[in-house]
Amino acid sequence: MISLAYLKPKGLFAYVGFSGAVGVIIMILLFTTAKPDLAETEIKPLFNLLGKAYSSTHNLIFFIAAVALCTILCWFCNSYAKMLKSLVEAEHKAALAAKAKGNFLAKMSHEIRTPLNAVIGLTETRLRKELSPDDRETMGKIQSSGNLLLGIINDILDLSKIESGKFDLIQEEYAVADIMNDIVNMNAVRIGVKPIRFLVEIDESVPARLTGDSLRIKQLLSNLLSNAFKYTEAGTVALSLTWLSESGRARLIFKVSDTGAGLRPEDLDKLFAEYSQVDRQANKDKEGTGLGLSICKWLTELMGGRIYASSEYGKGSVFTAEIIQDVFDLTPLGAKNAAALKDFTYIPENRAATAEYTPMPYGKVLIVDDVEINLIVAAALMEPYEMQVDCLDNGAGAVERIKNGEIKYDVIFMDHMMPDMDGIETLNSIRALGTDYAKSVPVVALTANAIAGNEKMFVESGFQDFLSKPIEPPKLDDVLRKWVMKS
Repeated sequence: MISLAYLKPKGLFAYVGFSGAVGVIIMILLFTTAKPDLAETEIKPLFNLLGKAYSSTHNLIFFIAAVALCTILCWFCNSYAKMLKSLVEAEHKAALAAKAKGNFLAKMSHEIRTPLNAVIGLTETRLRKELSPDDRETMGKIQSSGNLLLGIINDILDLSKIESGKFDLIQEEYAVADIMNDIVNMNAVRIGVKPIRFLVEIDESVPARLTGDSLRIKQLLSNLLSNAFKYTEAGTVALSLTWLSESGRARLIFKVSDTGAGLRPEDLDKLFAEYSQVDRQANKDKEGTGLGLSICKWLTELMGGRIYASSEYGKGSVFTAEIIQDVFDLTPLGAKNAAALKDFTYIPENRAATAEYTPMPYGKVLIVDDVEINLIVAAALMEPYEMQVDCLDNGAGAVERIKNGEIKYDVIFMDHMMPDMDGIETLNSIRALGTDYAKSVPVVALTANAIAGNEKMFVESGFQDFLSKPIEPPKLDDVLRKWVMKS
């Protein structure tokens, strides 16, 4: 095919000139086929044939039509080529932008999660000890606030996952009372100095243990409560939970109501649109991205439910979110737990000072991380297991320690982003030592880079397991039981 770009047309006359030449060729072919006798006698010389072709008015009209058709065809082909080139360039730019966004999110995740690991981790170690009621309450609020900030970071990362289609729900067993208590404590701090009463009402017949993504439920309700406290200057904010049994599953019905500014009827349809903030004039002093409710809508639909709102302008709003969860244990929550949640006196199972950890005094663990506070946190969280825990702040030291071979560690926790020699390079150097121990010692990726898909990347890079920061004690316990505990 002739490349039109080679011709570099400048306008209509260029098209007509090129098309005229094409038209002449078409005329020759047509006359050769339609009038073989004329072609036989006149094809040589060529210009005689052309002269006879132009001598007829009919043939002249036919020639003009051919030129016009070719002009249109050339214009179309050139436009299509330009459009195709633009699409290729746009796709390339989009790919570069997506890569840059991914790199930024990975860097942001690492930089913010590292100090959060210290806040949440060290608070966890204090909550394991015997504390006065006031100290336990204070430490619990510090940890809840840290978890709230972590949730905001996760929201930002979730947008990237949603846009890339890599967002999945994690189905795990959870205690309803525990997550409701976390939600209450995480959001009670939003009251600040406002004269607001926070009311909690839980149906005592709700199954005590369900299966679903508890983190996403917290995210859903935290977004709703955040809006309620933000737009309420005085009065009440209430959270309630009821349920319905549907074919062996539980339809949880959460209601978040407030006595805030309320919404105009015409604004209700705009609530769940992305980057939408209604009544901007009245709420110009309220910060927000306009993404919270759109994420709520997406989450409820992903969990088989729906979300809707009712409101009266100037008097308040009610948001209702319904989700479907599998029932793990039909035993009801009970009046005692429901009352404790209502009175803000519930103590979660994972906050008891007498939490049991299986000692592993025979265990030997090496932690490698270039940030000192991360080493302190990880070692403190492992203290109840009574293991030998050694710490190093660089990858080269870890390679030398394994090469020396004096201590045979049961597992190595390796940070990913370290200067000079990162976690993957350190792992490869250890494996390259060639000894049976160096080739087989389990190495767990310990990272604040929690972008979706990284776990798979670490496993493919040779790590045996993955643990994200801030370190969650239950997940740490699972890893230690898997790689250290002796049967």
